[in-house]
Amino acid sequence: MQIKKFLCILCAFVMSAGCLGVNAGAIQLPDREVSMVIERASGRFSMDVYAHEVVSANTSFPLEAGETVTINATYSPLTASVDFGLIAPDGLFYFVNGTNGSINRSIRVKERGYYTLTVRNNSDVDVSVSGFVVY
Repeated sequence: MQIKKFLCILCAFVMSAGCLGVNAGAIQLPDREVSMVIERASGRFSMDVYAHEVVSANTSFPLEAGETVTINATYSPLTASVDFGLIAPDGLFYFVNGTNGSINRSIRVKERGYYTLTVRNNSDVDVSVSGFVVY
């Protein structure tokens, strides 16, 4: 009886210890800083966009047809021409243009699928961008 009780306790300990294992991994980051933290309904982003370059976030988020995405961001220099938008499941870029170094606009999506936040710098200078996307 003592051996059976000891084996049950030992098995419970081994199973508990097995649940504590955590997998870890590493990724290689690009030369410039591009970061985006996505939560369930909003996310913070920060990126540097070179002159005449388009930069997309490295993660997408699911949306239903008719949902809106609000982009609230600032960028510098203030005189730059910057488009903020979403790459849709059909591969097209739906965007709105920022003015005077900021944007607080919404985009309504027409189809269900995964969308990717994208920033396009139309200027001859590099631009630093940071803000929030709410969906």
